[in-house]
Amino acid sequence: MDEWISWQDHCPYCGERIELLLDAGLNDSTESLIYIEDCQVCCRPIVVMLSIDDQGSFYCQLKTESDA
Repeated sequence: MDEWISWQDHCPYCGERIELLLDAGLNDSTESLIYIEDCQVCCRPIVVMLSIDDQGSFYCQLKTESDA
């Protein structure tokens, strides 16, 4: 069964608060995941960098394409 985590942050372009659904299926065999998702407000492409630590905590960074 797929599990999802709701993650709120600010768009690195427009600064508006956005919500992402992160795949909680990321596990020890996959230490990190990088993908692009469009901002729900300004529609610009955000680089999403998702990782998980040894305790199972998720970390998510949002960057512009030029900062990634």
